[in-house]
Amino acid sequence: MLAQAKTKKEYKKVIAEMLGLIDSEPEDEKSLASSIKTVDLIMIPPQ
Repeated sequence: MLAQAKTKKEYKKVIAEMLGLIDSEPEDEKSLASSIKTVDLIMIPPQ
C-alpha cells in the first residue's frame, strides 16, 4: 500500500486508511497495541 503513495498527500491518505482499518477492527487492547506498533514500523516517510 505505502509503495503506491508517491506524494505526501497520498501517503497521509494511505496512513489514514490504515489507521481507520485498525480502528474499525473489534480487537482487544493488546492486539490493537500490536497493530499500532506494526503500523509505526512501516510508517517511514518517503524520501
